[in-house]
Amino acid sequence: MNMNYKNKIANVILGLILALSGCQKKVAEEESADLSLTAPSKKLYIATGQCNSGLGVTSFSTQNSSRRISKLDLATKNLSTFLDLTEAYVGGGFAINTGVQALVDNGSNILMLTENAVEMADRKIYSIPKSSPFNTEIYSTDPLALTQTAAHVTRDLAKDVDGTLLFSKSIGIEKIGTNNLRIPQGANPWVNAPAAPCATSITFMSSVKVLPPFTGSTNGKIVYTHAGATTALNRLGIINAEGYLIPSNCIAGVQISAIPHTYATNVTGPTPIVFNAVAGSSPTASVFIKTGNGPGVIGKLIVAYSAAVATETSNSVNLNYALVAWDVSETSLTVASLSAPVVLSRQLDAVFGISALAYDAETSSLYVATASQTGVMNQTTAGYGYKIEKFNYNLTTNEATLVREDDKPYLERTPGTKCITSMVLGNE
Repeated sequence: MNMNYKNKIANVILGLILALSGCQKKVAEEESADLSLTAPSKKLYIATGQCNSGLGVTSFSTQNSSRRISKLDLATKNLSTFLDLTEAYVGGGFAINTGVQALVDNGSNILMLTENAVEMADRKIYSIPKSSPFNTEIYSTDPLALTQTAAHVTRDLAKDVDGTLLFSKSIGIEKIGTNNLRIPQGANPWVNAPAAPCATSITFMSSVKVLPPFTGSTNGKIVYTHAGATTALNRLGIINAEGYLIPSNCIAGVQISAIPHTYATNVTGPTPIVFNAVAGSSPTASVFIKTGNGPGVIGKLIVAYSAAVATETSNSVNLNYALVAWDVSETSLTVASLSAPVVLSRQLDAVFGISALAYDAETSSLYVATASQTGVMNQTTAGYGYKIEKFNYNLTTNEATLVREDDKPYLERTPGTKCITSMVLGNE
């Protein structure tokens, strides 16, 4: 066989290899493109009802709110209606005064806590299939937990790692087992009238979160915020994972106006930071961000501050509207603390009247629902919806940077966002 013939054969083989590899590459690229087109983007579920923007800010009643859950596609920013409480579902319909108070992502479902201070039997927890919201079902309607007393307003909902649920109402925190029934402390709620240092925290449990279980435990400690019309009532607390039965079950409690605050390095303001002398700042919402395992600092509790007085009081001296990051530490099953509060933002047009928070750990994005009319103490007069601001939160430097395009909020107010009570992220 001569050399020219061998070269021809080699060239043919090489051509076949290159052609085959090219086809494989093209197929792989097409498959990758198809996957990118079909892969679901993350969604932000937005609830509306009787929201809390601070005791000094008048917000909408359930009947005057949008009374719906919206779904925001974070890739396209397309906003659509997920569940409208003015319409029927497979189990029937919602009463006219029923609004959505809180949401929890539950895999293929969204859990929804409702509030109705008029037709109180419509205080319930529902399960909403993400793929078919019309097939909404009642998850729990335990009358001993979802009490039919006007003052027992439902507030926030959280899920523990074992599948049990905790929800706050004006007088305490209730626990719902995986059988959908109440788990009491004797005849009382799971957390009821805790003693010092958690006192006085029995009238307005504005938010509740569950920490990851400490080593050797199966449930997480309970972190809550409490709002009130005096400085002593504006507090944060941590309750033992076993609930509150005896005084020592209150692991930590702080009056927010009594703890020295500092500023993040990208925030300026006078020092020392002074809260309104009459009522301080009422915490309206919170979100826990895990940063490590105990013993030691395990994460940040981001807390929304709002005025507890009927006049706008955030200025160069006073601080009443802000995003604040607290260190959460654990050293044992029964020891934990809240410390070192840092003001992440006091930019009034971005943090005025915060009603809900959500955090995306994958993108380090903090979503903040706020009243849309900055400095207006009665948000119902004009009838506008609430807006959503977005911050990039750097856990390493403990800085939050406001993200805006053309100086506009991440999501501008809409008729469907009056007024935002809860936000939760979901993968579908």
